[in-house]
Amino acid sequence: MPTPLRFGLIGCGHQGRYLCEALRCAGPHDLVACADPDEAARERAVAQFGFAHDYESPAKMLFDGGLDAAIVATTHDQLQPCAMAAILSGCHVFVEKPMALNAEHGQALADEANRTGHKLMVGYALRYRPDRVLMGRMLAEGVIGDLVQVHAGQLIGSMGGWLGKARHGGGPLLYVGCHALDQILWCNPSPVTRVYAEEVPSAVPGVEADALLTLRFADGCLATLSTSQRLGGRYGWLDLLGTHGRMRAEWESYRLSVESRKMAAYSHLTHLDVAMTDFVPALAPDATSTLASYYYVRMWAAEMVEFVSAIQEDRRPAISGEDGVRALRVMDAARQSAETGQAIALRET
Repeated sequence: MPTPLRFGLIGCGHQGRYLCEALRCAGPHDLVACADPDEAARERAVAQFGFAHDYESPAKMLFDGGLDAAIVATTHDQLQPCAMAAILSGCHVFVEKPMALNAEHGQALADEANRTGHKLMVGYALRYRPDRVLMGRMLAEGVIGDLVQVHAGQLIGSMGGWLGKARHGGGPLLYVGCHALDQILWCNPSPVTRVYAEEVPSAVPGVEADALLTLRFADGCLATLSTSQRLGGRYGWLDLLGTHGRMRAEWESYRLSVESRKMAAYSHLTHLDVAMTDFVPALAPDATSTLASYYYVRMWAAEMVEFVSAIQEDRRPAISGEDGVRALRVMDAARQSAETGQAIALRET
């Protein structure tokens, strides 16, 4: 068996603790230290996970060493600097989405990980929902032919706290809309050549209430992305329209709808209830879920399995720093488009 990895946590809020719970579910790794300026948050993390050391400063935790990897789950504005510090200290890093506030900072982080040989994975967890895993496989197998259009959205209720503050990177686009964007880009590796966006501002300067994006890909595919904090709750979807059929998946459901003119089994619209056990790695025998929905934890645990496997097998993680940067380039272009009222041309390499 591979030697268990020694993990540090930067950011002891809800998401950081969810990810630690997911790591425990994924296998026998050691949660060694945690860091957060909020003493109460650190105390909760120590009580739940038994960290041997806790720090007010991430820099002090990283300076003291003894870690193989770090989980970074902070406010959006602190993700990149904390992840960068962890990489420079010699850690592999799992960083929550969106990884950075803009593509320039995201690229600097990805470049440093590549330069030092450390693994960097970005937390776009929707790729690990079982319905999306099956959707990706069926798309690759040509069940609906070539992609013609993709329509995706992630909506949320009113955003308060740091998520509603511009200086922390608040707003639905960076918080949940980036998930929908990653889903679009995951489905189509062709370069994005043009982005157009409309935004409705919230009452907080610099924070959008709604955003609607359109994307053109080099292969001729078109995509739309919708996100909002005015809909009163969570709702998400991913629609794929191809030359020979269509597929649809929705947030909070493991049902995949398929219609195909290439496969007789799906010649009529078919609804598949996708079993999680068929598409998500098995949990550790003693795994428990106390902080979040069992289904959420399974999704995050699959991320942790992939991150740890990439380290142990010395390979690139499935969701790399470059994947995170790709999404940030589109979001940068969307902001520029919303400000200028013009479509923005992109040159992806």
